[in-house]
Amino acid sequence: MSPRPASQAGQAWRLTRTPSAWDGQHRTEALHQMGNIVDRWNAAYFDNRLSPGAVAALDPLNEANADAQALADRAFRLMRVARIEPTDLPVLTAAIFSDATKAVPSAWDGAVPPITTAGRHQKLDGYVARNPWHRPVGEPVLVDLGCGFPPLTAIDSAAALTGWRIIGVDPSFDRYLVYDNQGHYACFDEHEHLRYYQFGHVDPDSAATRRRFCHLMQRLLPLLPGEDTGQLAEVAHDGARLVRNPLRRYETTNLALIKGEVGALDAAGGVDVIRCMNVFMYFDQAFREHALEWASRLFRPGGLFVCGANWTHSTSSRYTVYQEQDHHLVPREFAFSIDNLRPLASAPWYALHDDNVENLRNAEAVGIIRSDEAFRHRFDERLDALLAQAGICRRGADGYLHNADDDTTLADHDEYAPVLVEQLDREGFVDEAVTVLRRAGRAAWRNPAGHIAMHPVQPRPLAASVLGAVRDSVHDA
Repeated sequence: MSPRPASQAGQAWRLTRTPSAWDGQHRTEALHQMGNIVDRWNAAYFDNRLSPGAVAALDPLNEANADAQALADRAFRLMRVARIEPTDLPVLTAAIFSDATKAVPSAWDGAVPPITTAGRHQKLDGYVARNPWHRPVGEPVLVDLGCGFPPLTAIDSAAALTGWRIIGVDPSFDRYLVYDNQGHYACFDEHEHLRYYQFGHVDPDSAATRRRFCHLMQRLLPLLPGEDTGQLAEVAHDGARLVRNPLRRYETTNLALIKGEVGALDAAGGVDVIRCMNVFMYFDQAFREHALEWASRLFRPGGLFVCGANWTHSTSSRYTVYQEQDHHLVPREFAFSIDNLRPLASAPWYALHDDNVENLRNAEAVGIIRSDEAFRHRFDERLDALLAQAGICRRGADGYLHNADDDTTLADHDEYAPVLVEQLDREGFVDEAVTVLRRAGRAAWRNPAGHIAMHPVQPRPLAASVLGAVRDSVHDA
């Protein structure tokens, strides 16, 4: 096939910004009138049972931007559906939610935060290779829609699916890539405007970081050799590096990379699989429906559309698999990873809209499983032991889950999470969870990725937010 951007522009991956009335002095006054937001969450969603440490760790959200507050609020409502107890929310998890201010659109000028990591779709690559519903003929084609930059997941897929043609598509692909002397990087467009940068888990001063990268760009650009012919070129100076047309570095005989968006890709000859992970969580149901309708026209007969979200090494996974039937996409499977049954990370709850299908299905399924007291007791007891053994969290005499020590970080958890998932699977908890769902009347199975899978059903709407009254008061101010 010959992939190319569509002739007409698709829907841009830029999010509608929160109304300005939710910012500034009016917002601060309204919050003061309505009381402490964290206290309201504790009362409404946790029956005033959060630990003092967790409440203190959430405190920065009292002064956070609206989208960061809404993200946490939505997560807490989902946790309630999933029957996650207040005693299971340690300081580590609360601190992760407070750090959400760096992973919401307001921190990125209204754009989708450019977050990617190697190994993220490793299990989904295996799922595609072993899927029993669709056995493509000839040279199969997989489109990694929203692969991010660097295109790590597309690179992984090209290595894992050697007989496939992989096409990585993302709107963040840009002309220039600047590295500082610590390996952090920033992308600049053809007009030399800073699009985004990556600075690890924590950036203490984003404005200073942006200025520094712009200075590096201005200093290195005149040093680039020759005219821009579309080929790879780079220059290094004083530990910093500038790369022009960086995508050329990653392309191989079975990997092509093109700049594009949902709704803006032509695929002559059709595709077999579209993987659209960690995209729909930023958009509402209307965007999703338009995207599915567009994608249905790209498939060869029986093709698969995989959409949802996950985190490092396929942890925090929840996704829906659609199959092409008569030019329509029909939902065949919803699946999620075992760590979602009681996660420490915020990733299983991350979405910018209440109607995110995967989050709703995940919360409902987890709630069903955790309603089985015998299973929940065995699972929680074993999970507590594994977390303590790894030095991540320990259950105290007060019944609460606490950080193992004051130095426990999100990076520690991310490193251990895939190990934890594999251990729980080896001990049979994935198969037990499938059995619990079957006893509850759900069609459930273990899928080729080793995830808990079930027939997808329409989830119930999420309960209303306690933030509604605060927003109303702001808009009336």
